Amino acid sequence: MRFLHISDRKPFRIRERTAFLNRLAKLMKEGYLFPAALHLLLPVHAGKPEEAAAGVHSVLSGGGTAAETLQLLGFRKDVLFAAEIAEYHGRLAESLALIAAGFDRTEKLRKKFTSVLLYPVSLLLFTFVLFSLFRTRYIPELHKLIATVGSEESASAVPVQLLKLPDLFLGLLLLVVVSAVSLVTWQKKRPAEDRANTWLKIPVAGHILRMYWSHLFSRELGTLLHSGISLQEALTFLKNQEHDQMIQLIADTIHSEVMTGQPLSVAVSFHRYFPHDFQSFITHGEAAGHLGKELLLYSEVLLERLERQLAQAMRIIQPLFFLVIALCIIGAYLAILLPMYNLVHTI
Repeated sequence: MRFLHISDRKPFRIRERTAFLNRLAKLMKEGYLFPAALHLLLPVHAGKPEEAAAGVHSVLSGGGTAAETLQLLGFRKDVLFAAEIAEYHGRLAESLALIAAGFDRTEKLRKKFTSVLLYPVSLLLFTFVLFSLFRTRYIPELHKLIATVGSEESASAVPVQLLKLPDLFLGLLLLVVVSAVSLVTWQKKRPAEDRANTWLKIPVAGHILRMYWSHLFSRELGTLLHSGISLQEALTFLKNQEHDQMIQLIADTIHSEVMTGQPLSVAVSFHRYFPHDFQSFITHGEAAGHLGKELLLYSEVLLERLERQLAQAMRIIQPLFFLVIALCIIGAYLAILLPMYNLVHTI
């Protein structure tokens, strides 16, 4: 068995990646071989078609796999993982359409989440810049006017601190982002088991990651089992792949239990990487003799749960940003009206 090794070669840019995968699947179903289908599609989708074609030819002539070729074309690890599994069980043409659908689903969710965050964050940055100019240009003039008409005590009462609310909120946002990036960077340097133990201790992140890992594991294992591969061989493949270290860890631990004679439903009960209902799905699949189909169904159920939870998070995050901006605007009004009120009373 030949497994993918990450290449140091710079990937080529592919336009309309979902359409590229769909067209690749269609051409292969019509009888085109993988290299011939790529030869037809690269002039349409590659930013530098000649260089991309030369790179693809180099990979394939050297005995490279479909996953290695797609890696050269800039696809992410989830696509490469699915492509290597499809090639392993000999159904690459049929699987590419499913891979394209999954890729499109993920991309739409990613774009939706980005668009939800982009507008309020941009508005907060604009508010920060506007209030900074307001604080440095308008407030000093107002301070001088109050000092001229009234007293120094009235002038010092100008609530300049209210105009620093955007600074406070933006600082908190930057702190959260820097902390999150630092945590992820630190986690990447640790062994997979240590990373998993740390993530699972974080309430929200642990719950979401548990569902995500289970979704991936059940999808890939279900795909292999549904194609007719034995459980032991499928777990061996998953623990030897190099795309996802968490799946590698989970498959390795489950494989050790299965090799002692434990059924899969019992093996998963020993580990906390899975949701509570995972075991019942596997038990039902084992009893019915359709474990592969049951795992694929469970993977789809988990993906729908993840999408619902992300949708709920988006419905909370955007109003929260707008609330922050509203507080900043209220602070600006108070910063203007309170000095005016004091000035009127002084006159």
